[in-house]
Amino acid sequence: MDRYGFRGWPSRTEIGFGRRTKTLISLLFLTFHLDAKEIVHLTQTQLSDWKRIDAIIETKPGKKEIIRAGENTPKNKELFLDFEGEVSSPERKEEVFSNSGFKSPKSVSILSSSYIIDEKHSFFGKRSAYFSGKRNQIHVSVSGSPLFGTNPESFSITVPILISEQGASSVVLDRTVFIKGKKYGFSLEIEENKPVFYANNLFQTSNGSTGSAEVRSNISIPRKEWHVISIYFDVNEMKFGLYQNGYETASFEGNTSKITGISFPEHDSTNLVIGKSFFGNMDAVHIHKGEPMGNKDYSRFARVSYSDETKLASQNGSWIISPIYTTEHSFASLMQFEASFEKPKDTQVGIYFRGSNRKFSESQTHIPWIRIEDGNKIPSSLEKFRFHQWKVWLRSDPEGMASPSFHAFQYKVKEIIPPNIPTGFRIAEFSPLDKNICFAWNSNHEREVQNGGGYMIHYGVEPNRMIGTLFVKNSQTEGLKSIDGKTENNDYKNLKFCADESTLLANIYISESDAPNLSKTLEDSKFTANRERRGALFQSGISYYFKISAYNRYHDEWEGRDQKSDLSGPISVHFPKEVSQR
Repeated sequence: MDRYGFRGWPSRTEIGFGRRTKTLISLLFLTFHLDAKEIVHLTQTQLSDWKRIDAIIETKPGKKEIIRAGENTPKNKELFLDFEGEVSSPERKEEVFSNSGFKSPKSVSILSSSYIIDEKHSFFGKRSAYFSGKRNQIHVSVSGSPLFGTNPESFSITVPILISEQGASSVVLDRTVFIKGKKYGFSLEIEENKPVFYANNLFQTSNGSTGSAEVRSNISIPRKEWHVISIYFDVNEMKFGLYQNGYETASFEGNTSKITGISFPEHDSTNLVIGKSFFGNMDAVHIHKGEPMGNKDYSRFARVSYSDETKLASQNGSWIISPIYTTEHSFASLMQFEASFEKPKDTQVGIYFRGSNRKFSESQTHIPWIRIEDGNKIPSSLEKFRFHQWKVWLRSDPEGMASPSFHAFQYKVKEIIPPNIPTGFRIAEFSPLDKNICFAWNSNHEREVQNGGGYMIHYGVEPNRMIGTLFVKNSQTEGLKSIDGKTENNDYKNLKFCADESTLLANIYISESDAPNLSKTLEDSKFTANRERRGALFQSGISYYFKISAYNRYHDEWEGRDQKSDLSGPISVHFPKEVSQR
């Protein structure tokens, strides 16, 4: 809906969003004494329309949209539990599609889940899962994963934990099964505040038997702080490694002369139980191929990295890019913008703008981006535009613990409205024998018409078919110049211009020597090439119809074709047919 008000910002109110971008006209400022005719649009954007690169959008019913930096979720994972969703679905929600458009099948899936959401403690995200003994467990089906098959690749299981007073003796992970009286599988337990890993009959020997391993760490797990435990199934080295906070603290390596591999029982459908008998918090439970990752790799957002070799630091950020918006009129100028951010300590945001009167696509780079630091101090060097686009950069803090968030965006654009149709257009003088016609009309009041603009007189042989345009006149001192209607004795109600055959010829053929002296509008090559240069001379025995239009100083055929008024209604002149021509 449009609304009008005088120059200046309205009082600040809560920004409302619809399904599409809404434009509110907040200012219509028309003057009649050499002033430009302007209109200011307040545009509120729909954040869901913006393209996101390494950024996520949060949309909750009844709440505003929020865009924040994408979370640093580990890649190539079999399972990653961030516990940010519902209890029944602790795994991070990600839609992974194949090239065919169908969802790729999961080899690991959650069968059941029970834990207590804890928003006071977290290692990776904004909350973690609290386990209170056997009442809280997560059962995971892993039988479809090749990592738990008869010929697995090397892989790791990582569990960041925060143990409680009762957590000194716990079963953190368990996937064991009894087959013919023998125990197979593995378990990760805590005994007297120290981690112990049991591998039951997972070693395969050359004589067909199986072997077990016990990996004990001497490093105690502290209470009241997060501690990351990882188990590394090193198939290549026939080894089990126990890691704490990214460092190996214990391992067991099999005798390679007797052991042929590490293998799980065939057709074993036993579930992996997370938190089988555990007292404390878990977060960012991770199963993936390869060696355990370092603690820094589990930051919620991208963190700063530093190369000792190059002595250079780098940190990835997130980009949010708006659609390419279009103003109604060309040569618009940016007045102000207001962006709403939540910016935690040591995070960074940036706002960039680009615009052009010529249409461009998102992939084109010839329109430069300009960073604008203050929404109330727009650089005077900013180009005028019709097509424009915004870009926002979000960067988390150096440790990747917090991210800025983008909540709302609105901006004001001032447009120059095309001139009004000139009024009072009439025939002032007419000499049929000399084929000379003088026109009169009232002056336009727009400053942009009187200073650098002008008028065009169009003529044709039917009321709605113009075949030529008069836009320049001969000047004794300046050669060709634009039609302004001014003579020595006229006033603003009696602008005047006379045309004869020499005038028509001057408008049809503009010499190369005259072109450089014309205004941008009139010397434009496309203008002089395409603006009815086929205009014909006046003929006797024919009725001619004339219309007038006004243009402002921004008008040209490449970028400002809209900065011209509509044509006036027609007036007619009849050239009598001479008897000698019968």
